Amino acid sequence: MTEDAGMAEAREDPVNDPAFLLSPDRLLAAIAGRLAEPFPLIAWARELGDLHAALISAVLNPRRPPDVTEAALHADISKVIDKINSWAVFYVRHSRCARRHTHSFGEVISHVAKTYAEAWWTVLHSDCEELRHSAWVHLGEVREGYAQLIGDIRTGRVQLPLGWRGIRHTRQNDSTSTEPETGRDDESDGELTELAQ
Repeated sequence: MTEDAGMAEAREDPVNDPAFLLSPDRLLAAIAGRLAEPFPLIAWARELGDLHAALISAVLNPRRPPDVTEAALHADISKVIDKINSWAVFYVRHSRCARRHTHSFGEVISHVAKTYAEAWWTVLHSDCEELRHSAWVHLGEVREGYAQLIGDIRTGRVQLPLGWRGIRHTRQNDSTSTEPETGRDDESDGELTELAQ
């Protein structure tokens, strides 16, 4: 795994010590674009927030000609998750004896960004007060789950997996595959991507 220039610079900065992982409030502010500090995790959180918001629009308006396709947005989200996972190898505490978590750090940040985008869309566009309340409560639950995870990382009680790019990436890089790509395969990939979300 290679380390890009941004990660090399960040490694030298004490703010990237595990003690300075984004708090829940700072993560939500980063996703919303309210933090301007030049740290990679803040930029990636913002990018994921923007991508998940764009994905909502692409999914809810499938008949309009999209500027960016749903598949392209999923691919961009995966790329940002990979960047965060690469960063996490160097900056997120790893404890061999800790319990294993089910998601990589990039997947966790992406899930928070997705929940944030969907909650705000619901609050702004739904006429149903109960649905708006449920969306807000769910965002609060995800925020609390993230807070507990950060606490567990800092105290060495949890080990995050490094991450995996998934079936689509495997298929794209499989040079032994001779089967032609068909529309049906693309549909199946979309279903797998949705299930994984």
